[in-house]
Amino acid sequence: MPYAVDILDSAKEDIIENTLYVMHKWGEDTARESYAAITEKLDLLATQPHMGVVVPELLALGKTNYRIYSHERHTKFLYDVDEDKRKITVHMVFGSTQDFQSLLYRRIIRAT
Repeated sequence: MPYAVDILDSAKEDIIENTLYVMHKWGEDTARESYAAITEKLDLLATQPHMGVVVPELLALGKTNYRIYSHERHTKFLYDVDEDKRKITVHMVFGSTQDFQSLLYRRIIRAT
């Protein structure tokens, strides 16, 4: 039975920002392909929830259910897996050149 995948509004905004960036930089066709690839990988989480690696920064805080998945070296997803509810929550979609620790603090650590 697949897991339910919930993409937080903030992560949806991240996807839109990423798509607009790609469109501005490389054009509409590339942006469309990039968006399709991202959504395809997010859909894949439903059947492969552990394809990402545990996040060391959060593991140090005792949060063992958070994972990060790198998509095509440029884009990463931060999500958590709730085994009991068979649910995945996508918290962030970000570029590999962004400051992950600052994003992590703003989105996850400060909220807990």
